[in-house]
Amino acid sequence: MAAIPIIPLLRDDKLPVDTVHKAGKYLTFRVARQDFAMDTVFIRGILSVHQLTEAEASHQWICGFAMVGGRDFPVVDLRAKLGIAHGTHGREPFIIAVDTGERLAGFIADRVSEVLDLRARDFRNGTVRTQGRARRVLEPGQIMKEEDWSAIVFVDS
Repeated sequence: MAAIPIIPLLRDDKLPVDTVHKAGKYLTFRVARQDFAMDTVFIRGILSVHQLTEAEASHQWICGFAMVGGRDFPVVDLRAKLGIAHGTHGREPFIIAVDTGERLAGFIADRVSEVLDLRARDFRNGTVRTQGRARRVLEPGQIMKEEDWSAIVFVDS
């Protein structure tokens, strides 16, 4: 997945094809007081954070692992992975399990808000604006890239 540009686009610039978002249902959630949205096509489950099995890993952004449908998957701390300031998780944190292509991965959301039915015109430069709020659109490829999978090493305690 290509990175979403931080510098505003000029008239002649075009977003890469893989950053153009399509209409559909999107799950909205919060991480560190920031609002995000993800296409529900990629979501495989929403689990209680109590289902997280902590493991000491080689990266700070790996919290441990969880299981959905008989499949284990790593759980990522989005704060560390995306460079968001650290803090406590919300009162009701959840693990959101997503399909990143061939594998499952999960991340901890402070709060799961709602599922919105969005139109293509609601999207602009990697964000969606609905109900007076801007939400960053998160792609599964931003959670775990191919090099991240090969770098995961769990340490025996």
